[in-house]
Amino acid sequence: MFLLFLLACTFLPAILWAEVHPSYEVGIWADFKTCAISYTFDDGCANQFTKAIPIFDQYGYKLTLFTVTDWIKNWEDLQNAAKNGHEIASHTVTHTNFKQLSVEKQKVELASSVKVIESKISSEKCQTMATPYCAEGSDSLAAKYFVAVRGCAGFIESKTPKNIMNVSSIICGTQGSVKKVKDYKAKADEAAEKNGWLVYLLHGIDDDGGYSPVPSDTLKASLEYLKANDQKFWVSTFGNQSKYIRERDCAWVKENSVAKKSISLSVRDTLSNNEWYNYPLSLRRGLPEGWRNAIVAQNGKAVKLAIVEVNSVKYIQFNAVPDAGEVVLKRVKK
Repeated sequence: MFLLFLLACTFLPAILWAEVHPSYEVGIWADFKTCAISYTFDDGCANQFTKAIPIFDQYGYKLTLFTVTDWIKNWEDLQNAAKNGHEIASHTVTHTNFKQLSVEKQKVELASSVKVIESKISSEKCQTMATPYCAEGSDSLAAKYFVAVRGCAGFIESKTPKNIMNVSSIICGTQGSVKKVKDYKAKADEAAEKNGWLVYLLHGIDDDGGYSPVPSDTLKASLEYLKANDQKFWVSTFGNQSKYIRERDCAWVKENSVAKKSISLSVRDTLSNNEWYNYPLSLRRGLPEGWRNAIVAQNGKAVKLAIVEVNSVKYIQFNAVPDAGEVVLKRVKK
């Protein structure tokens, strides 16, 4: 367990140890939603581009495409998906079984896949991977290249996975446990009850020849259910949700100054790689006495906020990126 904690938080001087000022709460999930759900697609099956992505775009959701770099003949589809906010991540170079590889050969698969993806997809970093055949490799090696790794143990993760380098996912389609619309709804509701992280694993869509195909109308109906209950479900990429978890669990929030009209604070994390860990955390603070409304800025730029009421208490709820500059809350009279 101690080694797993080392993977989660990087040690820094004690003054920066993960700690949140008692006036603040960090959301378990983005925008204080009840649970997180990510749809991950393996192997680059044809209908992932022609059918799945348009469905996700229709509902405003983003998915993750785990890519086998040696299998890609035309990178244009992946480039277009990335430009639209979908995640392009690693499924290794050759789709080999890591249980049959030495650590040195695993390193070649990881390093080469990252290099190829980042050379072809200039708009983003390759920060997560999925192991082929669900065969777990070296966790310590993977942690040098990725924020998180997806496996497929078949259960809903808790809000903090026991091993971020082997995150459980649930196989969908004809060969999986999630086949019908009712199955997707049941799993989503179960994740909400647990405040957990539900990761779906998909391959083929309709008749594209991919493994364990999922009907596109079933996929669409599952997203329609999530959209109808958008206040509960945070649907995003595997990478975004992985980063949020690690930042949340290593968050450090300190008030620097408190005045009648403004509050200054620092939002940081104890993770050393700010290039990787740059996803905004959701925070809230009780609306100070005499404040009716507020504006929030980080490093001088306005950030997303809302005044919300929870159990008859009003809060300023806002997003802030750890280690991205001072956060200032200002009173607004109207």
